[in-house]
Amino acid sequence: MRLPDRPLRVLGIDPGTHVCGWGVVAREGARLVTLGFGAARARAADPIERRLAAIAVALREVVAAHAPDAAALEDVFYGRDVRAAVRIGEARGAALLVLAEAGVPVTSYTNNVVKRAVAGGGRADKARVQTMARAVLGLANLGGPLDASDALALAICHHHQAGAEALSGAAAVPGRRASRRGALSPRIAAAVEAMRVAERARRRAP
Repeated sequence: MRLPDRPLRVLGIDPGTHVCGWGVVAREGARLVTLGFGAARARAADPIERRLAAIAVALREVVAAHAPDAAALEDVFYGRDVRAAVRIGEARGAALLVLAEAGVPVTSYTNNVVKRAVAGGGRADKARVQTMARAVLGLANLGGPLDASDALALAICHHHQAGAEALSGAAAVPGRRASRRGALSPRIAAAVEAMRVAERARRRAP
C-alpha cells in the first residue's frame, strides 16, 4: 500500500531469461529520481525453469527492498524472431507472478511507446534510450547493462503516462484549468532538444 506522504514509486522491468533489467523511479513533483537499478541474472547453461526461478528470486528481493506502488513491464512484440518473443513471454510470466504475489499493479508498454516517451522517437536504439534516461533522471552517469536503462525507461514512461492522465483529469473538472507544472513531457522534450543540439555540434566540429 502506498503511503500518502511518499512519492509514487514505479518499478520498471525489462524481461529476459538470462538478464532481466530493473529500475525504480520515484516522482517528486515534476522531477524524477531513481531509487535503484540493476539486472537480475541467471546462468545461461541452466534449463529455462531454473533460470526463471533465479529471476523470480532476484525480483522478489527488489520488490521487498523498494516496495513499489506500480510496475511497468515491456510487452511482448511478435516480430521477426519468434523464439525471442517466446523467451520474453516466459520472463514476463516470472515477473508477473512476483508482482502479483506482492499486490503490485502492472501496466505493459510496447517498445516503441517507451522509446517515444523517453527518447522522442520510436526508432531510438538502446544507447540513445540509455542516454536520454540518464538526462531525464539527472544522473551524472548511467553505466551497467542496457537492460537496466531499458527498465528505467519503462518506469519513466509510466510516470509520463500517469502525468498525462492527471492533466486530462484536471481538464475534465468544470472550472478547473489543467496545470502543466506536474507534466513530464516538457522535461523530456528539453532533454531531447539538448541531445539534438549536441549531435549537431559534433557534426559541425572539425
